[in-house]
Amino acid sequence: MKLRLLSVFSASVLFPAAAFPAMFPQTIGQWNLTATAAAPAPDAKVWQEYGLRDSQTATYSGPGAPWTVSGYRFDDATGALAAWDDARPAGAKPLKLDDMGVPNAVATASQEVLGAGNYVFVINGYKPTPVELNHIFGTVPNYAHSPLPTLPKYMPAGAQSNSERYIVGPDSLARFAPKVPLATAAFHFNAEGEVAKYSAGGAETTLAVFTYPTMEMARDRYPHFQQIPGAVVKRTGPMVAVVIDPPSPDAAERLLSKVKYEAAVTIPEHVPTLRDNPVNLFWNIIILCGVLAAFCVVSGLVVGGLRVMVRRAGADGDGDAMISLHLSNRM
Repeated sequence: MKLRLLSVFSASVLFPAAAFPAMFPQTIGQWNLTATAAAPAPDAKVWQEYGLRDSQTATYSGPGAPWTVSGYRFDDATGALAAWDDARPAGAKPLKLDDMGVPNAVATASQEVLGAGNYVFVINGYKPTPVELNHIFGTVPNYAHSPLPTLPKYMPAGAQSNSERYIVGPDSLARFAPKVPLATAAFHFNAEGEVAKYSAGGAETTLAVFTYPTMEMARDRYPHFQQIPGAVVKRTGPMVAVVIDPPSPDAAERLLSKVKYEAAVTIPEHVPTLRDNPVNLFWNIIILCGVLAAFCVVSGLVVGGLRVMVRRAGADGDGDAMISLHLSNRM
């Protein structure tokens, strides 16, 4: 037993890259993987609620100073978006990587925080090239795309930089909107929410928007949100928006007026097929006529050939003679 434990300890010391299951590739361009370690979540309880399933930090060495990349894998893109919101540094600036399939990306002088698919990547000490990023996205395990939630697009413009936070359950509600009671949010209705900080009336205020599967559910929750002390509430479609502790009712109303639900109706479009092309129809008719004509010719040849074979086999052909009764002479 002692020998076995000693072997495990020696392997973890001598080969640190093998101490954890591989999440990142052995090489990224000219960089080589030199060490891996577990990557602790910045807010473990909340990130578990977001659906965190695996995480790892990898260290790469090569032409320059070593750098690290931490990966966090979630159940879906919604959890990754929520964690990306929480992981952004306060002073980070947007990073445009839409052409690479990375809708969420920010950067500071020394760090990049990327939300791609069901992953969140935090890169420290290096700015990978697009080719290197594609190599990371293409090799991490269980990388998957799923639709992003639509709620963020209904948040009014003008929020304080990197102040948005996503809410999917009791832990994230208590962390980011503690003045909203858990029973009021009613997550058993599959509710989701987002909060952001705004400057209204010369003071900072918090706007929280909760979305529900149906308008009836939102209409049912609306009076419960109105019972929050000091809050101003608005319902629009399947969403309930609440301004918490506004500097004035007028400032809250101005902010709430910017929250507007717009239903999107998708009409199925008819996709033309070959059956809708009249030229193709006439061409098929011509082919059918040719097939029928060929069938008639072949059938006639077969019948005629059989008759010839029967006669040559010795049949006298009397059975084929026409019988005439000559009834006209008997009238």
